[in-house]
Amino acid sequence: MSAIPKPPVGRVLLIQLVVLLMLTIAGWLISGTVGAYSVFLGGLISVVPNAYFAFKVTQISGARSTERLVHSAYLGELIKLALTGAGFALVFTKVEPLHVAGLFYGFVLVYGAWLAGLAILFRR
Repeated sequence: MSAIPKPPVGRVLLIQLVVLLMLTIAGWLISGTVGAYSVFLGGLISVVPNAYFAFKVTQISGARSTERLVHSAYLGELIKLALTGAGFALVFTKVEPLHVAGLFYGFVLVYGAWLAGLAILFRR
């Protein structure tokens, strides 16, 4: 009997962090310091909840744990959405000045890196 290997979510998170770094540098070159930290914060709003979800889902394994895994995935997704909403709320209420377009660019592009990384790694 062979065990099913855990998905390489660590690599996907690393891809997200590399994309976040490149986008932050691009934001700095295009819009200066405000653009850079706006893009960075948007990317963090994507990375942190995704990392939590990945941790939550991959900590349970085994065929007998299917019900626990599904429950953990639902709970992880709920908390991921709450963390995302809280991240945006925190940034919009506490960060001044803010480049709003940069914030959303960072969020969307880093989230896209998450989806693209998952698609590439699970295609094998």
